[in-house]
Formats: sequence, C-alpha cells, structure tokens
Amino acid sequence: MSIALLFQQTTTQTQAELRDNIRQTVREATQAAEEAARQAAAAAKAAHRTTITTDGVITVPNPPVVFPGGTIQIPVRNEIPPQVEPISIAFFAMIAIIVVGLPLMRAIARKIDRSAPATSAMPREVRDQLQQISQSVDAIAIEVERISEGQRFTTKMLADKQREGTLMSPGSPAGHA
Repeated sequence: MSIALLFQQTTTQTQAELRDNIRQTVREATQAAEEAARQAAAAAKAAHRTTITTDGVITVPNPPVVFPGGTIQIPVRNEIPPQVEPISIAFFAMIAIIVVGLPLMRAIARKIDRSAPATSAMPREVRDQLQQISQSVDAIAIEVERISEGQRFTTKMLADKQREGTLMSPGSPAGHA
C-alpha cells in the first residue's frame, strides 16, 4: 500500500500543481484581454482624432461600429462643408448672368453695327488711277513675256549651233563617220 499511497500523494500534488497552472494561465489570459481592450480603446480614440495629412496618415473622424454578429454601422454626418455655399451661389449667379447677358450683348452689338457709317464709294479720280496702274502692270507683264520668249529662242539657237559644231569638228569621232 505504500506504493498506492505514494501514487495517491503524487497524484494529489500533480492535481494541485495543475490547478495552480490553470489559475495562472487564466490570470495571464485575463490580463492580456484587459490590455488588448485598453489598446483597442486607445486606437479608437486615436482613429477618432486622426485626419489625412501630407505625410500620408489617414484617419476616420467617426469610426464604424461593429455589432455582435458582424453588423457594421457607419456614423453619418449631415453637415455640409462651408465651401459649398459660396460655390453654389457663384454657379447660379454665373448662369443668371449668361441667360440675361447674352441676349443683351447681342442687342448692343447689333445696334453698334447699324449705327456704323456705311463704306463710302471710292472717288472717281482714285478709281481712274487704279485702272491706269492695272493696265500698266498688264503691259509690263506682256513685255516681260516677250523678252523671256526671245531669250528662250536665242538660247535654243545657240545650243543647236554648238551641237552642229561638235558634230562637224574633225577631232570628234562623229566627224570621221
């Protein structure tokens, strides 16, 4: 029986150690869960205050709330940014100016066109001088054409005469034929 008693004492000691180990593990798990909860709360606070910055940090002013079962609720802010009001007023003012101003500007432009003096007829002396200059330019063009035709004829005659001279020269191979 001493072995059985020894075995029972060992089992009792092992059970006591096992209980102590379980209690220690539960305490550590509870502390870890509390620490995780504190970190999550700090992260939620930080996320609530964070904004987009030039160095790339992006934060959400109202983080989404996750309910048990996976349902997500995103808080909605019904605020209009302050820049929207002046932009919308400027847009509608521009449209009103275009609708009213365009026909008004057309009417003013037509009135200016009607009141402009009509082009006056050219005086007879100026017209006669222009006609005389036109006739002179035509005559000069005809004379230049005649001169260039004479030049072409002379060049052709000289070229033909030179060809005949090379054909008839005694030193050329064509002259021996």
